[in-house]
Amino acid sequence: MIEKQEILTNPSETFLFQSKLTGFNDYQEFLSFSKSLFQLNSKEYKGLFSVLIKLQGMGQDAIQTMQLLKSSTDENDCNELIRFMIHFDSMDIGEIQTMLSS
Repeated sequence: MIEKQEILTNPSETFLFQSKLTGFNDYQEFLSFSKSLFQLNSKEYKGLFSVLIKLQGMGQDAIQTMQLLKSSTDENDCNELIRFMIHFDSMDIGEIQTMLSS
């Protein structure tokens, strides 16, 4: 589990690392596992972590979700799907409504 960290240099990342992701002892363990599956940049791994936290809140297992993404798509499509999920996660409701109506 990821526990609260006392010291972070970037306050905007505080929320991200204060969340617990089931199946991992800490963010570094998540990072090692996800790097073994995907080719993303460091910001995208943080975004993936955030998406997985939200999916976990809806009952989805993070490890199974990542393994399903990897096994169901080719490498390029998988990375693009993750980027889309991160982008969608960062949108506000107005942007989502605009996107869906066009």
